Amino acid sequence: MFTNLERLSVEVDGRYATPEELDFLKSYFQTFKYRISAYQKIQKNESVIMNQIQKKLEKMNPDIFIQGSVNLKSKWRLDTIRVLRYSAMALLIDDPEYLRQRLLIWFSTILQAFQVQDLTQLTCQTMSDVIKNYLTPEENNIFLPLIELNSNTLCKKRT
Repeated sequence: MFTNLERLSVEVDGRYATPEELDFLKSYFQTFKYRISAYQKIQKNESVIMNQIQKKLEKMNPDIFIQGSVNLKSKWRLDTIRVLRYSAMALLIDDPEYLRQRLLIWFSTILQAFQVQDLTQLTCQTMSDVIKNYLTPEENNIFLPLIELNSNTLCKKRT
């Protein structure tokens, strides 16, 4: 939303916006009630969602958070909460670019350095599965693409 508003303000400098240039606003306001509802559900249930993701991952592999002699569980939890919160904010303001620029580009470099793309991929898949149970189909339609953006950005192997 903010990225689109900023772009609009530059593009229409000194003139009125065309109806086509205002389409993103119509779309935003048509989905606003779903955005705020999903945001509040995620906020309210964050701890339960995180616990469910963690339990599902540990059920898949009891040693999933162990890398060598290091237990990554607490770091994983903090990082996953960060991704969930930024994703929820991007949902609320309808701005995937906010998510990409503020978190994902930087964070993907960190994850690459620690070689945890496999855990990250499983986390994104599991997060998607868990969150589906908390949101309506309309809310999922606008939130799950952000989880997919997370996965695509954070799990991309760089050469």
